[in-house]
Amino acid sequence: MRIPKRKLFGTDGIRGIANRYPLTPEMVQKIGVSYGVYLNSKYPGEKHTVVVGKDTRLSSDMIKSALISGLTATGVDVIDVDVVPTPALSFFIKEGNLSGGVMVSASHNPYEYNGLKFFNKEGRKFTEVEEGALELVIFNKFELPKASSDNIGRVFDGENLVEGYEKFIESAGRYLAGLKIGIDCANGATFKIAPEIFRALGAKVFVFNAEPDGLNINENCGATNPEFIASKVKELKLHIGFAYDGDGDRCIAVDENGQVVDGDQIMAIFAAHYMDKNKTVVATVMSNIGLELFLEKLGINLIRTNVGDRLVSEKMVETDSLVGGEQSGHIILRDYLETGDGLLTSVILASIVKSTRKPLSQLSSMMKKYPQKLKNLRVKEKKPIEKMEGVSKAIEEARKQLSGRGRVLVRYSGTEPLIRIMVEAESEELIEEMTELIEKALREEGIVEE
Repeated sequence: MRIPKRKLFGTDGIRGIANRYPLTPEMVQKIGVSYGVYLNSKYPGEKHTVVVGKDTRLSSDMIKSALISGLTATGVDVIDVDVVPTPALSFFIKEGNLSGGVMVSASHNPYEYNGLKFFNKEGRKFTEVEEGALELVIFNKFELPKASSDNIGRVFDGENLVEGYEKFIESAGRYLAGLKIGIDCANGATFKIAPEIFRALGAKVFVFNAEPDGLNINENCGATNPEFIASKVKELKLHIGFAYDGDGDRCIAVDENGQVVDGDQIMAIFAAHYMDKNKTVVATVMSNIGLELFLEKLGINLIRTNVGDRLVSEKMVETDSLVGGEQSGHIILRDYLETGDGLLTSVILASIVKSTRKPLSQLSSMMKKYPQKLKNLRVKEKKPIEKMEGVSKAIEEARKQLSGRGRVLVRYSGTEPLIRIMVEAESEELIEEMTELIEKALREEGIVEE
């Protein structure tokens, strides 16, 4: 099937700065109307219910209200679950047999950003085909049909659903009495539910960055800044630490020595734990070659996709894999959910530490990480990499020099004006040399902001 070219959707939904196109109230309302029309057209004759959640950033109330206004205008009912982690929507949709869901969040981005993440009726993030189909409705030239006065949608409170999700996450773990656990909630969507879950499981919990004010989400904390929780684990002599991102679909762990345990290492631990029933792991091109070599020793095949937890999820369905994810901390366990869940990841990882009676440092050391560097450069424009001759030559030269000794990957961020240079090699010196080679070519091309 030919995938329509997308105008709004990026790597993970629609994203931008709040109150600027496309995240103005007017445009978000139009997106809501379009989503309702899309559902009514795709599944005619059905009464549709969509679940809507949000994170803690200042603009989320405004955007959520505009979205709900658009959806109800088409006759779609909405269950408003307020502040919840993004993966909770996947659980709600499958448990309640709902038509879909939308999360208002910009994940790990600063507070001024926001976005819309769409889920289909299977509880998975929209595929590229579904995104393209929705955009065809949004940008069509005709007025979209609205519901009659007696068929306007209603809004229902979803507090009872949130309690069900909390119990679901608790049921995935074991009793954690005796463990001292630090959690960094990033002043985001996990600020309330994460401490409650770990306390219910019997752990002694030390909670940080759980006082959201609308502006401090992800600010010097969370999964993108694991140094914070690492320092607290060392200072307080905790057994383990977890850092979530703003919408709770990522988790980065910290061992008892304050060493960061990233998504690749977590996948290695889970792959070994579930190896009796899972012989394939799906990761992205960003995952460390050390993960591949570790899995090879276990007789487990690693399949790589492009960056994006949605692409990982789709490949997992295709290959019937139970474990997959991203180095950044999106971990998908399909025995439980169809999407990455930071809370689920942390509860299961803590349970493995408890049941094996092994510290996280010992579990994570099973996988040897190759030195890897990721450099982000802010760009003025996203010119196709293959059309920049000097840059292409530099990348090819780096690949030749790293042949058999590492990898190089250059790609644009799907959500920010950044180009990312990833170099993986046997030595730090070789990594620096290859990174500088490619960065120099990018700067000479003139797309990098000085």
